[in-house]
Amino acid sequence: MTEPRDDAASPQDDTEEFLASSDVGLEDGQMAYECSSWAGESRGLLGSLLVSAEIHHAWQGTTVTVHEADEERVDALIDDVLASARPALDPRAAKLVFEVASWPVALQTELVDQLTAAQIPYEWDMQGDLMVRESDEDEVEAVLELLPDPHEEAALQGGELSSDDGVAVHEILDRVFMNASRLMKHPTDAAAIVGLVEVVAVLEQLALPFGFEPPQWQRLVAAAQQLSQALEPSSISGESASSEVASSEAVTDERISELARLLSEQVRLYV
Repeated sequence: MTEPRDDAASPQDDTEEFLASSDVGLEDGQMAYECSSWAGESRGLLGSLLVSAEIHHAWQGTTVTVHEADEERVDALIDDVLASARPALDPRAAKLVFEVASWPVALQTELVDQLTAAQIPYEWDMQGDLMVRESDEDEVEAVLELLPDPHEEAALQGGELSSDDGVAVHEILDRVFMNASRLMKHPTDAAAIVGLVEVVAVLEQLALPFGFEPPQWQRLVAAAQQLSQALEPSSISGESASSEVASSEAVTDERISELARLLSEQVRLYV
């Protein structure tokens, strides 16, 4: 289940490599940030933050274009991304690895939520396994005791799609992309809503597929889950909920379109 590790590769601490570029066909009032040296998950995080902040932007490969008026806000978001990219664990500290790469994403997400609540720092290694400080072993074991048995979870999913089946995983991502693309243009498309919710239910049960880095896969699944949850009837219409809460939590067509666009942009990298 675990194995000790004395050191770990740390992501490069990018600081000043993402200066605005002027040679990407900009229009008046626009500026661009070149993010080619960022990890894929960092670009995905920036995209999520831009959407959440309602900052209009467009990606051209690894270059993101924004309005000059939003420069200060974008710079602040980039600082947040760079801060999150720094290693959570001291490279000099002895570490343990918990083999969780084969767990469904939903269970991995629950694990992360519990670790965060317990204020236990962690990282993911290249195999998709969890890496923690050796000094936190007892606390991590206590967190694992709170979670369902991953083998029982796998048994419950017996006979369903395997994350080792590359063709099947690609077909699932195709379905996600197709339905998200339709919802981006037509957020009330009933067939696309049903299709998206159904395929996300399958997607979130998959373990980390071959070729994906854990943060990339988790971010993709999280974006799919966010859109799926927004499509729930209680989210779209607050008729059955009570007054103020309903009106404040109701999801607009514009928000669904934005969530669908964000998901489409993430999935497009893999289909």
